[in-house]
Amino acid sequence: MKHRLLFMLALFISIGAQAQNWSSFLDSSRAIDWTSGVGFTIPSYSVNCTTQPKLTANSSAAASANSTAIQNALASCDATHNVVNIPAGTYYVAGITYPDHGNQVLRGAGPNSTTLISTGEATCNGATGGICMALSTATYDGNSAVLPSSGSQQCSWTAGYAKGTSTITLSNCGGAPPLNAMIVLDQANDSSDTGGIYICDSAVTGCTYNDGGGNHNGRVINGVTHSQQQVVYTTGVVSAGSGSYSVTISPSVYFTNIRSGQAPGAWWAGTVQHDGLENLTFNGTSDPSRNISIYACYQCWVKNVKSLYGARDHVGINLSLANVIRDSYFFSSQATGSGSYGIEMEESSGNLIENNIFQQTTAPMMFGQTSGTVVGYNFSIDNQFVNNYVNGSYFDHNAGNEMNLWEGNSFVSVQGDDAWGASTQQTFFRNALIGWGIGRTNSTFPVMMRSFIRSVNMVGNVLGQPGYHNNYQSYATSATGGSNQASENTSIYSLGWGGTGAACGSPNCDPKVFSTLMRWGNYDTVNGSVQWNTTEASPAAATYVNANFTSSYFGTLAHTLPASLYYNSQPSWWPSGKAWPPIGPDVASGNVGMCTGTYKGAQATSGGQCSGGTLSSAWASHVTSIPAQDCFLNVMGGPPDGSGGVLNFDASTCYTSSGTGTTTSTVPTQVKATAN
Repeated sequence: MKHRLLFMLALFISIGAQAQNWSSFLDSSRAIDWTSGVGFTIPSYSVNCTTQPKLTANSSAAASANSTAIQNALASCDATHNVVNIPAGTYYVAGITYPDHGNQVLRGAGPNSTTLISTGEATCNGATGGICMALSTATYDGNSAVLPSSGSQQCSWTAGYAKGTSTITLSNCGGAPPLNAMIVLDQANDSSDTGGIYICDSAVTGCTYNDGGGNHNGRVINGVTHSQQQVVYTTGVVSAGSGSYSVTISPSVYFTNIRSGQAPGAWWAGTVQHDGLENLTFNGTSDPSRNISIYACYQCWVKNVKSLYGARDHVGINLSLANVIRDSYFFSSQATGSGSYGIEMEESSGNLIENNIFQQTTAPMMFGQTSGTVVGYNFSIDNQFVNNYVNGSYFDHNAGNEMNLWEGNSFVSVQGDDAWGASTQQTFFRNALIGWGIGRTNSTFPVMMRSFIRSVNMVGNVLGQPGYHNNYQSYATSATGGSNQASENTSIYSLGWGGTGAACGSPNCDPKVFSTLMRWGNYDTVNGSVQWNTTEASPAAATYVNANFTSSYFGTLAHTLPASLYYNSQPSWWPSGKAWPPIGPDVASGNVGMCTGTYKGAQATSGGQCSGGTLSSAWASHVTSIPAQDCFLNVMGGPPDGSGGVLNFDASTCYTSSGTGTTTSTVPTQVKATAN
């Protein structure tokens, strides 16, 4: 009896230790452990590299020489000498490429002191960028080395498919999987609708209004894209003979639908670790693609950077894992076309995008394909609108976005389209999404999910613009029609329509977007109250996704939510005395209101910010300004509508003077690089 009691106690402790913050309201098939395996703790490098650059200030003729000097200084870094300093001043550069050894940071004297003006991009091993943090020998998903049959950097994934598995079997390998390096796990896209998770990028199978063949994310094998991808880090590789290996990975498997019939595989592009960029302004006006390119990078970072005038992107992240972009300011795009983004991710996992400001970018976030990424506590304002459309942050644009978390952000809206493919199982927690822009009347919805974006979770968010939205939801009820179609632009939710508007046909509409959506504890301005709707919270099972508890279960569940899904306590960088959590149904004295006067309808935190008008309470006081919004309004002096030119920004000054303390990057448990 004693042994039995000890066993039960050990079991209870084990279960308790594994419990997730979301476990009382989300089934485990809908979420992952975001408290570990996401981001990392940025190293505090302090020892200078052997060579420091001698630069010529304020001379465009010196751009090439300045780039060479910086690159030579970076090349002198090693495992214990890590810092290249750029002194105060304005310097022209002709593209900067980091060397392959990693463990190096390019650091300015502060964004208001050190400015780099680009006159041309560097090459990032096939990609381009004003600054390239990339491995020069990295391969890409179309290289023969990573394709089956003859590729030396690929294997079949033959066992260890279950979600949460940390030891997998790789067989038929063309070469030994690398130890302490990134590998990509993938499987073939679905050729027909499963009725649940449906990963697809082909107009032939009806999941996109574009031809997915023109915008693949992943390997293409026998004409089929492998868009479902997770980048992991190998912490153990043991040969089992005959080209087979037992491989320990971190983080563990995210997905719930991996199966042998979809040809699961693994491949590797190469790995560089610990490249960083800090404390400077980068002006990319002359760069035709992106300001900062991060390629084949593990635990790389951008911190306290002011990035100006990105073309396609301010930051592009590709084939990378556990990178951190934080405490930075991204201003404007070179054009206001639909292909102008703040941060864009492709074939990457486990990144942390936290505490950033996006002003006058077209789409602050663009998820081409990423999994297990966290977007937390970011602020966007005055998104540049295209053809009178309100542009939001895109959580889905290409196929294969899964298990991502958006938490605590103040964004215009979140949108998932069916332009290039279908995605699934993403979570939105405690965000403020207004779905509105001054003078805009198209795409004015806080939340949009087009066809085949299924099994999404919306919990504890604050949604809508007072006085503008007048309909709760516009949604597909069949492949050919739906409800409240004409009211899409003034609805809180747009769900399951196909193509570029509230229509059915290319692709067909998808009623499963609505029926698989989980909603619990969201406040919206149409109902004017928090919706603790037990039916909305308990969607039935779909293929590869379990039922989310039952309506009766939610009928007895307390109306309480955790403060965070990726922090177990208030983070150390959060301002002392600042409300935590800042947004949600349990926030009763939020300071964010709505202006009258010049900035009518815009958000502000004091009447003095509302030129020619006053501040009125709104959103039932469920919204407190996040630190990035405080920085923009109170320290940078930005107007509530985000108009005007570029502003002064320095995270150390901005957040210190607004009471937020330092900007030390303390993030969730670090990804482990040692054997388990």
